[in-house]
Amino acid sequence: MKALEFQEGDRTFTCKAESSPATPDTLWWWVSITGESQRYAAFRTQDGDAPLNLRPRIVAYYSQMVADRARPREIRGHWGRRQSAAKPGETGSAGESPEKP
Repeated sequence: MKALEFQEGDRTFTCKAESSPATPDTLWWWVSITGESQRYAAFRTQDGDAPLNLRPRIVAYYSQMVADRARPREIRGHWGRRQSAAKPGETGSAGESPEKP
């Protein structure tokens, strides 16, 4: 099987088994979805891929992608400005040596 197209809700999923420029010897399931501006290399092809087992995997992939988009962005500081966490039992700010009795 080299291609699959199906309807899920109001979206049409078009799937094609093709290689990637980055991995020319590996076939991926490339998925195009109505309403999306790009296609996605969802996962590698496997022996035994068939519409009955491929469709739920693609729908799960898309559902996870939508859920990931809905999460708030995690803003992290620059790696050079991070303060190291204090170890248990230490006091004071990061970089200071604890006082010894």
